[in-house]
Amino acid sequence: MLLFVRMAFPQGISGSWKGKISAGGHLVPIIFHFNADSPGTWSGKWDSPDQNALNLPFSSIEVKGDSVLLGIKMITGSYNGRLVGNDSIAGMWHQGNAFLPLNFSRFTDTTSRPVKKPFPHEKQVAVTASDGVRLFGTLLSKTPGQKLVVIIAGSGPTDREGNNPAGSAADSYEMLAHSLDSQNVATFRFDKRGIAESMPADFSESNLVFDNYINDVKSICTFLRDSLKFEDIYLAGHSEGSLIGMVAAQTLPVKGYISIAGAGRPIDQVVEQQVNQQPIADSLKKEITLIFNELREGQTVASVPSSLKMLFRKSLQPYMMSWLKYDPAAEIKKLRCPVLILQGTCDKQVTVTDAENLHHASLASKWDLIPRMTHTLKDTDEGCTDPNNKTYVDPSLPINRQLVKDIVLFVGK
Repeated sequence: MLLFVRMAFPQGISGSWKGKISAGGHLVPIIFHFNADSPGTWSGKWDSPDQNALNLPFSSIEVKGDSVLLGIKMITGSYNGRLVGNDSIAGMWHQGNAFLPLNFSRFTDTTSRPVKKPFPHEKQVAVTASDGVRLFGTLLSKTPGQKLVVIIAGSGPTDREGNNPAGSAADSYEMLAHSLDSQNVATFRFDKRGIAESMPADFSESNLVFDNYINDVKSICTFLRDSLKFEDIYLAGHSEGSLIGMVAAQTLPVKGYISIAGAGRPIDQVVEQQVNQQPIADSLKKEITLIFNELREGQTVASVPSSLKMLFRKSLQPYMMSWLKYDPAAEIKKLRCPVLILQGTCDKQVTVTDAENLHHASLASKWDLIPRMTHTLKDTDEGCTDPNNKTYVDPSLPINRQLVKDIVLFVGK
């Protein structure tokens, strides 16, 4: 996820710029903010206000001539533009396989972008992974020795708060942590490697494999136990994080494991089901199955249809191959700690069938199907329609109460 900026005139780039990009028939505002730290050195942030995604980092900013080149590693994309006069930038936005025009106009930003105040007993903690990568997270703990839940994020560029610039701004993990804190349960939520503050300077997507995430959770639990003296640690994995936590818990002295909206089938079966529900050509659906078959055999796929390159791009294929070797229903059987399985009935990404698969594979597990809860851990309408995807983009919606209650009871026992 890269964006770059080059510009001829130092005074030209400083300040705030507003543009709108067409996405799915809607115009989505994008805002850039730039500051000159020193001659030739720039800093900045960018916002996607409609997604409540603010103060997002640039991975690089370059100013050269009258061109603009920005780098952002939290989305798979790039922006290349050119300064037009003093008050406009014209350019192209690249994300995945899409190239879209995106022009900016200078404006005076008189709004105060909210900076959330941490809880008095909330602090940032850095953990060094086994390979030296620094992982940053938020510890929310009132007193030493509390029971502690490690919240493991789902797939994609999802940060420690549960937000993803590609489609979610619900603050789900932050709200879950604060709700558990009110019930005297400590939490640690963190940015996965390659995401937000846990982005190494030399990060390469092509070098990332699923086991990196598993080993990172092990490093985090070891640090929390040995350095911060937490003895009663529970792993709570959401979505993709369910499988990550499930495998990590097999060799960790954790007190319990919690799957939240976790798949109960290998990832290829989940993706194929999601694709089959979409109005796309049957030939493309068959192509996805063929690509997964090759990846499962450890073979990279050189020729990928342009419409599928976002999902099967060359740099992501090693990660997909490493992910495919895990079957959640087989992995959960290996756990020797108490297991809790939680699933929302209005989740469109992971189904009730997935929760049933996990529960049947782990007969001693406790499980709960939570009415109306979506994949973002918030409630939608009775019919599970959520036509405007409010649970994905509205951080004012509360976290599901039953979810919190189930976790507190599980940890209490």
